[in-house]
Amino acid sequence: MKRIFRLNILYLFIVASFAPAPVLAQNDFQLGMQYYQDGEYQKAIDYLAPSVLRSFNNKVYEAVLNSYLALEEYDKAEDFTETLIRKKGLNGVELYTDLVYIHNLKGDERDAEKAMDEIRKRVQANPSMAYSAGNALQQKGYPTLALQVYELAETQNPGMNFDYQKALLYGELGDLQNMYNMYVEMVLRSPSYLPSVKNLIAQGINNGETNENIQFLKERIITKIQEGAPRTMNDLLVFVYIQEKNFRGAFTQLKALDRRNEGNRAEIFNLGRVALNNQEYELALKIFDYVLEAGKDNPFYEESRVNILLTQRRLLESRDDVVADDWRKLQKEYYKAEKELKGLPEMGQLRIDLAHFTAFRLDEPDSAVALLERTINTSYISAEDKARAKIELGDILLYTGERWEAILYYGQAEKAFEKSPIGQEAKFKRAKAAYYVGDFQWAQGIFNALKASTSKLIANDAMQYSLLINDNIALDTSTEAMALFAKADLLNYQDKRDSAMIILNQLQKQFPEHSVQDEVLLLRSEIEMAKKDYEAAARDLQAIIDAYSDGILADDAQFRLAELYQTKLNRIEEAKELYRDLFTEHPDSFFTAEARKRFRELRGDFLN
Repeated sequence: MKRIFRLNILYLFIVASFAPAPVLAQNDFQLGMQYYQDGEYQKAIDYLAPSVLRSFNNKVYEAVLNSYLALEEYDKAEDFTETLIRKKGLNGVELYTDLVYIHNLKGDERDAEKAMDEIRKRVQANPSMAYSAGNALQQKGYPTLALQVYELAETQNPGMNFDYQKALLYGELGDLQNMYNMYVEMVLRSPSYLPSVKNLIAQGINNGETNENIQFLKERIITKIQEGAPRTMNDLLVFVYIQEKNFRGAFTQLKALDRRNEGNRAEIFNLGRVALNNQEYELALKIFDYVLEAGKDNPFYEESRVNILLTQRRLLESRDDVVADDWRKLQKEYYKAEKELKGLPEMGQLRIDLAHFTAFRLDEPDSAVALLERTINTSYISAEDKARAKIELGDILLYTGERWEAILYYGQAEKAFEKSPIGQEAKFKRAKAAYYVGDFQWAQGIFNALKASTSKLIANDAMQYSLLINDNIALDTSTEAMALFAKADLLNYQDKRDSAMIILNQLQKQFPEHSVQDEVLLLRSEIEMAKKDYEAAARDLQAIIDAYSDGILADDAQFRLAELYQTKLNRIEEAKELYRDLFTEHPDSFFTAEARKRFRELRGDFLN
């Protein structure tokens, strides 16, 4: 009888051993997790810990472990984790990384090293465990240990590749040269890494990476190129040059590559556009000339021809010593190109550009209007260029005082491309034409709508004009001062600067306490800049900074003054100081990003 009883007991024990483990009731799970989220850690442990010991769940385990750690009950955290390893026989290494963390919190370096040895042993036996072990160690703040795990796995299985993970870890450790070396190795192993590596390098350079480390990166890439590396290395080197704005270095590299491969010079043409947009006009001309050397059969011949003229025009605009004869010589070059490129799509952009400086630099608006009207009626000109031609035509008509005709052409361009940047530009200029003649409420309605424009520049300009109108007529029973200012603004646009300055001086005397006075100073500085009276412009900009430091124009004036010191008055240290103050004191300013970039350039971060 006793034997039968013992057999029954044994049977019940065996059945209980193999029966499904009870799971935490859903309500208890939710209650336990709620306690955890609310910071009631002991209650969270009471509800959740028994379940993890019965049936492992990583989310519940982490909640229990973190609760112990939050309560600083490190011994219980250690016992809890070790019990899971011992009872459940879990194969993963993440629990051992938790033991490393717990032992270090306790100050028990010897036991932490034992746990780390267990991780190494498991990774050595199964290198694929390095993925989870390395990631867990990195997340817990042990980048050096994570590196050791990845390197051990690569030693055990040379076919494994942890370059990406190691690069991030080297960056975290501040070992930037090793980080860059990993980037190069990544691209060498697989060209598919190139976009990711470019993005990582761009972040480093834009965040002020030192020239020494960037120089090391370039030397590593050049070494690989000399050793016969694939084309992706050239691509990467050119990208680095462009990021640090060393366009000459990029051009040299692309020319060497082009001479070996005899390509269509597409990359070189694109570099010319980048140089042009960065105001490297002399270099841009050399680049486009190099593209032309490939002959008229080159697919970028016509575009390079046009871009040479665009670059020459911008170069003249950037100089202080230009006379009318310089513009006439360029005009002849444009006419010559117009005959050569007749019938090609590039003609639209060429004619718009020609019309612009014919009207505004040579004061020949009638010729410019005729040229644009011919462009609008030319069949092979694209719809986009026709809309741009109408906007330019509106600008010229407004310049000559034909406001209603200008608004008509702006409206046509807006209607043709209502949702695009072209249409938004036309809409903005239509509102500005209304503002010039004192139709403030109607203009402000459009400016307010354009504050949501997809074009950041248009949105910012619209906001500036909306604030200008709102701040200067909202509390004023008369719009006389604002109307005078708008008239001066229009006269300045029409190059009648002396007349505009007379009105601005009148405004300063007649309405000395009016809120428009900071705008008066800003417009005065623009007129003085156009007259190349840079010292006077600097005084007016400084007056805004001193008297209206809390106003909406303070950051604008500060950026302009810094730029004036940098580019015209050679007061570099003062420019640097103004740029730094701008991005520290006005972090939300439209100019913050550009101010930070220019400060770093002046500090020498991008020098080669």
